[in-house]
Amino acid sequence: MKDTTDWESEAKKYKSLYDKNLTPDDNRLLNMLATNGKSEVSDNTLKTHMVFATMQYTKFNLIPGNRDISDGHINTLVDKIKNGENFLVYSPIMVDEQMRVLDGQHRLLAAKRAGVHIWYNVVKGNVNLDTVARINESQRKWQPSNFVHMYATLGNVHYKAFEQFYRGFKLSVSTGLLLFGSQTMSALRNGKLEAADILHAEEMANALLDVKKYVTFAKYNRFASAFKRVFEHTDYDHKRMLAKLEQRKHTIKKLTSVTDYIRLLEGIYYYQLSDANKVRFF
Repeated sequence: MKDTTDWESEAKKYKSLYDKNLTPDDNRLLNMLATNGKSEVSDNTLKTHMVFATMQYTKFNLIPGNRDISDGHINTLVDKIKNGENFLVYSPIMVDEQMRVLDGQHRLLAAKRAGVHIWYNVVKGNVNLDTVARINESQRKWQPSNFVHMYATLGNVHYKAFEQFYRGFKLSVSTGLLLFGSQTMSALRNGKLEAADILHAEEMANALLDVKKYVTFAKYNRFASAFKRVFEHTDYDHKRMLAKLEQRKHTIKKLTSVTDYIRLLEGIYYYQLSDANKVRFF
């Protein structure tokens, strides 16, 4: 097809694939395509929709005020495309009749950077930033727990162990990763999670549950990160910590950083102890 912004006139040249009035031969062809070659299977509800592809990236315009562009996300998409995972054809971007990008600005920029076709749908009618926001809000992205369950279902023993671990202790995936060997979310999403020392992870999780009796937000990621640092110190005594938390529970409050939480735990742990006998946790 000729690459032009006059998409509607071009589409009408392909009337049998664009209009509702398909010929019997067209119906047979489309049914065959839609049923993986099983032409004897008929779908009387089948409809078609025109999707375009181009490498003329300058024909598109980004909408000011849309979500910020993440260069890291673009690079991730480019890497996937270059490694043979080019799914852009199955996930076309959405543009309005002025070729303004409603949804898919990262995919567009990734296609341009990788030098591949960008596939797009054209939405007719008046649209604005509110429309863009509602489009993005309606799309539910894969959550970390979805990746864990997928790899576990596929038989990956590391993910099976991790799923059992974080669900068993009722942790968020991010806090579970922290206790499971400080592994990254990127590794989890890419199937590279490793179960290195499950017993140690369970020991920390049980200790965190002990602390939760005094710290209601103990499972929050920043507090859990601080507690992990303290717990793994060679001079840490868990019984002492619990006793001091009982004494000083009225001083516990939510803070903004991991370092602040470490200072809080250190102050509680060494309460009424001389400086000469103190060991810093950070």
